Amino acid sequence: MAKHPPACPLPLWTGHGEDGRSKLRGHLMQRPIPWLWITVIGLLLLAPGFTARLFFDVLEGFALLLVFGPLVLAGAGFLAWQWFRRRLITCPACGTPSLGAATCPACGAALIGVEARSNPAAEQPASAAVIDVEVRDVSSGEP
Repeated sequence: MAKHPPACPLPLWTGHGEDGRSKLRGHLMQRPIPWLWITVIGLLLLAPGFTARLFFDVLEGFALLLVFGPLVLAGAGFLAWQWFRRRLITCPACGTPSLGAATCPACGAALIGVEARSNPAAEQPASAAVIDVEVRDVSSGEP
């Protein structure tokens, strides 16, 4: 059977055995858990000293940023949207909204002297609008 290197080469790897399993010389050493460092860090955080206060102040800052950051960004986005909407000018001829143009980009009508956010259809509530419907017979084929 041909020797194939493993995906993660180990210094103790000697190839595959007859049963198809990889053979290792010896065993891999496991690192002991660093209980001393865990204890020292725990005491520094629990003791009422500078390190604990600094750690909890930084943690509090991150928590406040996570909670209030999206709220501040949403408020800034809302204010920017309102500022943008106030500067939109709707063309009285075709109804295309534009931002700061002297002429309508769609139909070429003059926008000078037109109020920002002027929409002729928005002056009347939808419940009071009258829609004229003309009935045509489509089965006869005549317009």
